Amino acid sequence: MSNEAVGLLISQSVHDELGERLSALARAAGHVLRLVVAPAEPGRALAADEQATIRLAYYSRDLLTGGNPAAGRAFFDAFDAAPRAEWLHVGSAGIDNPLYQPTLRRAVRLTTSSGGNALPIAQTVVGAILAQARGFTHWLAAQGERHWRPLTAAQMARDLHEQTAIIVGLGPIGREVGRLLKAVGLTTIGVRRGTAPVPHFDRICRPDALDELLPACDWLVLACPLTPETRHLLDARRIGLLPAHAGVANIGRGELLDEAALAAALHQGRLRSAYLDVFATEPLPAGSPLWNAPHTWLSPHNCGASPGNAARFTEIFLRNFMHWLNGEPFDNDATPATRRADGDTRAT
Repeated sequence: MSNEAVGLLISQSVHDELGERLSALARAAGHVLRLVVAPAEPGRALAADEQATIRLAYYSRDLLTGGNPAAGRAFFDAFDAAPRAEWLHVGSAGIDNPLYQPTLRRAVRLTTSSGGNALPIAQTVVGAILAQARGFTHWLAAQGERHWRPLTAAQMARDLHEQTAIIVGLGPIGREVGRLLKAVGLTTIGVRRGTAPVPHFDRICRPDALDELLPACDWLVLACPLTPETRHLLDARRIGLLPAHAGVANIGRGELLDEAALAAALHQGRLRSAYLDVFATEPLPAGSPLWNAPHTWLSPHNCGASPGNAARFTEIFLRNFMHWLNGEPFDNDATPATRRADGDTRAT
């Protein structure tokens, strides 16, 4: 058993909810854990002895989504100044947050909470696809106008078993979207760097095949991370390759698509519908043409909202904490060197 204390940087909320459990897990594994609560705002330095012990850190959901950006900056001011830092776990799936970039440039392991909200996100996007495929955008608009307006033959989408969904990005969210869409009869095509078979997908293709796939697409789901390679993956040219009856869903990052080109296609009837949860600028500006685009549903980066998320995110962190205590490989390791060694430069 090591007598040297290992500092774990956490929020006050995590300290109050998990502190005793974390300390007990560490003791059982032969470690002395020191819980270090991050300052609540920038400019408040930790005591020197606390700062010196920090080797681990958990950037939890309360800091990410608590509506206090200053608390997040204060957390990373403390972590980035820790000379012995070796592992950071973040309560998000992606690693494009500007606060993470100094960590990514250091010899520090970074793990994510990928998959923590995969179930509610997938259920939401599939719900939107099914509703739009079955005519609810038409019926709800008619209801708002108090009009009895049945679908005409020209307004009906093909039966679900005749439709094809292309899902770009096969992380936990993309895989769950594919499973659910396959369950209701759609043909599912996954797009990722590797081509090994994936359960519930009829085909797996590499990104360079996307142009060939789009003309036969009924639903394009963007579920990949934002990287230099995926920025504006769906640009005006590729939007032009989609058939007019196609729908687009974006649950990845707003910059994955050209919003102006997408809005133009929707307003001009060159695309059937869209469901968007993420945007290049958030909140979405009031002047955006997406707000009133036909057959388009928007949610405020909120499609993963679920009372069950807290327990799922906590479990992912605790699992990786146990891996660290026992010297085991991490889950969801997003450390750049590790991902390159695995041949994966995107968290798909």
